[in-house]
Amino acid sequence: MKKSVKVGLAAAIALPIFAAAAIPLFVNANTFRPMIESRITAALSRKVTLGTLSLSVLTGSLVANDLTIAEDPKFGQTPFFTAKRLHIGVQIKPLIFNRQLIVRSFEVDAPQIHLIQGEDGTWNFSTLSHGAGSQNTTQPATLPDATLSDLSVGLITIKDGNAEIETLPSQTNTRTYDHLNVTLEHFSLDKAFPFTVSASLPGDGKVRISGTAGPINPQDAASTTFDARLTIKDLDPVVAGYIDSGAGISMIAGLDAHIVSDGMNVASDGKIHAEHLILLKGGKAAPHPLDVRYQIGYSLKGNRGQVSDLALQTGAVAIHVKGTFQFAANVPVFDLKLLAQSVPIDGLQALMPAVGAKLPNDAVLKGGTLSANFGIKGSAKDNVIVGSYEIKNTELIGYNLGSKIVGIAAMGGIKTGDTTVIEISRADIRISKSGSETTNIYSVLPALGESTGSGTVSPSGALDFHLISKVTSAKGLNKVGVNILTKLNSTSAAAKPSNAAGIPITITGTAENPVITADVNGLMKGNAATLRSKGTDILNKTGLSNLFGKKKNPVQPLPQNN
Repeated sequence: MKKSVKVGLAAAIALPIFAAAAIPLFVNANTFRPMIESRITAALSRKVTLGTLSLSVLTGSLVANDLTIAEDPKFGQTPFFTAKRLHIGVQIKPLIFNRQLIVRSFEVDAPQIHLIQGEDGTWNFSTLSHGAGSQNTTQPATLPDATLSDLSVGLITIKDGNAEIETLPSQTNTRTYDHLNVTLEHFSLDKAFPFTVSASLPGDGKVRISGTAGPINPQDAASTTFDARLTIKDLDPVVAGYIDSGAGISMIAGLDAHIVSDGMNVASDGKIHAEHLILLKGGKAAPHPLDVRYQIGYSLKGNRGQVSDLALQTGAVAIHVKGTFQFAANVPVFDLKLLAQSVPIDGLQALMPAVGAKLPNDAVLKGGTLSANFGIKGSAKDNVIVGSYEIKNTELIGYNLGSKIVGIAAMGGIKTGDTTVIEISRADIRISKSGSETTNIYSVLPALGESTGSGTVSPSGALDFHLISKVTSAKGLNKVGVNILTKLNSTSAAAKPSNAAGIPITITGTAENPVITADVNGLMKGNAATLRSKGTDILNKTGLSNLFGKKKNPVQPLPQNN
């Protein structure tokens, strides 16, 4: 190849490159900065400031070294949005030859976003584009030597951002989302557009939401309509700041939800998958996962919502919750009803530790059903639970109640295995942060007979229950010494009908290690007169006198004082 041809070919290749490289020398990108700031400021209704602009012909973009979007003054002076670099994709030919700025895209690198929710529920981004909606369909604004087209942009992306969410009054546990990535396609203030948002949550959680949104509500951007699918994985709601650590609620959760807003009301349905679930303070993590299916509605203006159905599911078992909730100073306050109708107890084993239900000696319930009706009022941290429950035809495996009763078991020499049969047990109960109070207890246990009474559980778990047990129907306790107690009390009750026949039972200790005591001394002391007059005859008839021996240890008369 001739040398002249080679030189010509090299020039043909190099000249366009040199020309492209030389364009920034002849086009002062900063002349567009005031106009871009003005147009974005008008579109967002917030003061927007850009750093020095440079032109990159190879990427077809203007590059700003800094970007700042001001805060709504009602929420303070700290900037709402800052970024070190903004890429504005533009059409190069109109820019160079006609000085016309036609924006194709915005790309923001590593921004810092500060989101604030006021005490009344309003957000600091609510006033973005306030009153700008009607202006966005006008002709491109004309400024000296350049024009900027309408703020309809083909693509807006945010890469590796960081968002902090603060609620007022100020709380120390600010929620932080990092690795925030946002994509808005065919963005326009006055039309619907598709979007995708993903971020990392505190801990190991991940969140992703995608769908369509818009047009932007010019009076309140937070009331913009949308239809989206939300997925969350590995969320720790306590670490993420959704639940106060003092509430006693914890889990590792996943969420798959459909959320729709018409700008006034939000409706959502979906499923929460919870592992290591604890629902009440003092509870233990559930050994198996729990699924919660829900349907809720929420009024943006009223700041209140309706729980149409919330079903706690473990295996084939479902417990339903319905009611209302309202945000007060950004804290949800609820009024809910929990209903369980003849739910198989076997399916509830995984849920019992989570709600603080503790059984002695690591025993388990087998068979039977649970019915419950509870009202739950208050916040997650401070609430009151009031209602009633009924358990039927179950067995407590691993704990023999009859053999544990101090004062009776030893007299009867009872050994009936490691199972306590519960024919029925029901009561009314009130649970609050000051403990629980149980009234109207009624239970039928073959090992103890028919029992009634009441009791309390302190916040530390200490038991204080007082029962009256009619042991005439008990199987295993009516041996030897128990017969005398029954006959004594029935004789006394016949003389004084106001006294119900039965043995006083007290339960102290804790649910894991209860101390169950029959007040035999008190019962005998209260029936001293009966025993003085008829005691020897009763002892002989019941056979208890054989314990003493007819000759060696005759029964001694009781003292005359009661």
